[in-house]
Amino acid sequence: MRRSLPTVALVVILAAAATACVPSTEPAQNGRLPDSALTTVTDSCRVANDLADPLWHLIMASWLEGGAAAFPETSSFTAPLPGPPRIESCYRSYEMQEWWRNFYCFFVSCDYAAVPGTSVHGWGRAIDLQDSNGQLTFDSPAYKWLVANAWRWGFVNPAWAEPGGSSPEPWHWEHP
Repeated sequence: MRRSLPTVALVVILAAAATACVPSTEPAQNGRLPDSALTTVTDSCRVANDLADPLWHLIMASWLEGGAAAFPETSSFTAPLPGPPRIESCYRSYEMQEWWRNFYCFFVSCDYAAVPGTSVHGWGRAIDLQDSNGQLTFDSPAYKWLVANAWRWGFVNPAWAEPGGSSPEPWHWEHP
């Protein structure tokens, strides 16, 4: 049976359209999440879609209740240290996980960055926060407010990041 060129073209177009509509069955990979899985909160912060609202509530409440607002980091570098190619204070791509690991290992402090592909940032479930004075410290009012209140939106400063933990980071908060 002979088919006309327009009929063949229509069949090819319909087959391509049907294939494009089939969702990917490949599992998500740490640091390689599709844009559709992330919500932009600020220029430097994209989080897993289900975290956007809790994070916004946390940020707003820290401003209204805490008097010392906590918000996603915009930069933690000052001269003469070179900054990263881009700031990813929440979701961190695999490439940026590599950059941070190499940066800290250069200074013989590999424990300050997860092995690429294992970071909670790579799932869009961790946030590095700062306050109006810059990077959070354990003594900053914003950190103290977070310790007392972040649980209300499901955020925790994991044990390893707490004072006396294996890698103390007052700025690092996660939403399991």
